[in-house]
Amino acid sequence: MKKLLVAAAALSALVGGASAQSNVVLYGELDAGVGQRYTMNKTGFISNYAGTSRWGLRGSEDLGNGLKANFNFESGTIDLGSGAVGGNGGFNRQAWVGLSGGFGSLMMGRTTTPQNRIMGTFDLNDTADGSSALKYVGLAANGSFAGSRQNSQFQYATPKFGGFEARVAYVFKDDRGGTPNKNFIQVAGRYTGGGLTLGAAIQSKLSSAEGHRTGYALGAKYDFKVAVVSGLYTQRETKVGGKGFGLGVAVPFDQFTVGVQAARLTNSANASYKKATSYEVFGNYQFSKRTRLYAAYGNLNNKAQLLNGTTVDGVRMPTAKDNTFGIGIVHKF
Repeated sequence: MKKLLVAAAALSALVGGASAQSNVVLYGELDAGVGQRYTMNKTGFISNYAGTSRWGLRGSEDLGNGLKANFNFESGTIDLGSGAVGGNGGFNRQAWVGLSGGFGSLMMGRTTTPQNRIMGTFDLNDTADGSSALKYVGLAANGSFAGSRQNSQFQYATPKFGGFEARVAYVFKDDRGGTPNKNFIQVAGRYTGGGLTLGAAIQSKLSSAEGHRTGYALGAKYDFKVAVVSGLYTQRETKVGGKGFGLGVAVPFDQFTVGVQAARLTNSANASYKKATSYEVFGNYQFSKRTRLYAAYGNLNNKAQLLNGTTVDGVRMPTAKDNTFGIGIVHKF
């Protein structure tokens, strides 16, 4: 116990010292509950079903004349059932430094893509990992183009102009790892005015190999006050990834919101995936800005099960279940 107190004091002193120089903020999110994922054969403990358990540090330093230096370290996804950190551990979600000012902002390092930061809003259930209808047909609003994050990324964000904002990202091909033969270039923009939100993202062709192409996504959302309606159309950067759409509606009742979303892969170079369809029904009760309860149910048709399956001895096998459900709590700090 004495060693633990000493370690805590040392960490507090470290953060306190940094705060005196650059306004460091500790933040995070925790998600746990009970349910059954598509890959589970029985009901049990679930983590990261509607939110993403993680923690991070971010901060900035005022350099004068409107210029700031910024940074962000973020670690996760954390399994609250075991405490294990997914991916490669460390700060595997965000690790970047940059500058911001009247010109906009620049980030350099590992960070989320323009698609993630611009298009995620068109998933009305906050891109919930466990039930997202869009995700389970390969059309995730926040990351259907080469994933939701990139290493060694240079990303520029414009200032907002009358409700419009845009982002562009670039990764040198030699920094992408594996055997890609093209640079990563992605651009996304969004306009918000009144109750209307419009967005678009374009992904460059990532390889000259057969079956690769330019990808794009188009989104529209309107808040009617009594209901929010959203639609998203996506063409993946590979022909096997295909193209398809998602539609959703969410209805607020004071602190409670209920909604339904559906998505379909209308085309794919693999005929087995064509017409893969999924849907989700969800509800969220907002106790405060930081804490909410959630409940969700999702379903996949046979082709969507196959799309999310695994290959065994050269044969594609479907996921364990055609449905999922989760009930839990998300708390942010």
